Amino acid sequence: MAAWAAVAARTDKITGERATIPPETPATQFVEESRYQDAFGVLKHLDTALTLAKQGPLAGLAELFEAVLPELRWSQNPSYTAENCTPEFLDGYAYASFSGPEGPILLEQPRGGFLLMGPGVAYPDHEHLASEVYLPLTGNVEWRLDQAERFPVQAGELVRHRSFQPHATRAGDIPFLSFVGWLEPGDRASISFSQAQ
Repeated sequence: MAAWAAVAARTDKITGERATIPPETPATQFVEESRYQDAFGVLKHLDTALTLAKQGPLAGLAELFEAVLPELRWSQNPSYTAENCTPEFLDGYAYASFSGPEGPILLEQPRGGFLLMGPGVAYPDHEHLASEVYLPLTGNVEWRLDQAERFPVQAGELVRHRSFQPHATRAGDIPFLSFVGWLEPGDRASISFSQAQ
């Protein structure tokens, strides 16, 4: 998988360490754990995000993602609701899985897919059991780890989160498109928002 090869070729922006990509573990059954639809508001930014990504350092990965888009389904975490998220966030993000228990490539691990966020959208501080990597295809995004100060991340810069490490992102003035991968099995519904926002 080209996305995992691109992750393995990079070091983490903060620690300088490489992520260890686990061997593929087949899933025994398809598990639908997400909220699906074809009309998430953020999808109006997909063409712009792809155009920008194809001009960046991961242009080849962007082109591969575009080629398989017809096989992918856009989703949201069903635990994210109007009671615990802002309308701007719910209207401003979606995720398309390509490997995992609900992806076209049926695996327990590693889980991978693409996150799309609209300009200015903030993904709140959250955490989960699985360690995680982000590999942005577009830049101009801010990151926060452990609820510390935000820092800039550009296209092609790898960011890794440890298990249960609080993290947040905020898109700049362009759409944010990123490969996202979990290095261990996990359940999207188990993601929890960090106490301090």
